[in-house]
Amino acid sequence: MTQISLESRLKTRTVYIFLVRTNSVFSNIISLFTRTKYTHASIGFDSQCSCLYSFARIHTLLPIPAGFVRESTKTGLLSLNPNAPCAVYRVNVTEQAYEDLWAHLQKMYLNKKRYGYHYLGPVFCFFGLPIRVKNKYFCSQFVAELLSRYRIAKLKKPASLYHPRDIAELSELTPIFEGKLSELSADPEKCAPQILLDTRKYS
Repeated sequence: MTQISLESRLKTRTVYIFLVRTNSVFSNIISLFTRTKYTHASIGFDSQCSCLYSFARIHTLLPIPAGFVRESTKTGLLSLNPNAPCAVYRVNVTEQAYEDLWAHLQKMYLNKKRYGYHYLGPVFCFFGLPIRVKNKYFCSQFVAELLSRYRIAKLKKPASLYHPRDIAELSELTPIFEGKLSELSADPEKCAPQILLDTRKYS
């Protein structure tokens, strides 16, 4: 048991962070006020970002309602913005952290109606007010909180004060791609999800 536990701690998996700025009205407003290159953050398990988790609009053409979503660069709003600037970062984590993060996201998705988008969160973040609301998040807060919760990265301030640019500056993350969304498929690094869990037990 001790040997298995030690091996589990020593093995590493890879988690990916995706940053983007689409041409949506909401994204343009955020970019105008924050003067940042990226306005949205997601987390996933493959370098081509075919399955990402975040808080964003639920319907492609409507900014509201928004909530916890699975998104892909190949569908939805992202697929309508081939020239959008984006970046992908990788971070190595322990196998246990990887499995715990995966299970956490699956459980959230199966219970996604319990969660909502924190519409005032970006405003509070802009003014430096670390205000949290139970079960409500905005995208970069959500990603930062996961990175902290599973000890993937050390935060220097509350997760609710993290912009996408702050996530990009985390020392634990390594950039592997930067360019247009349409160019992302050319990324040579491919890493499919490395574990499969029975999600029925999380319902």
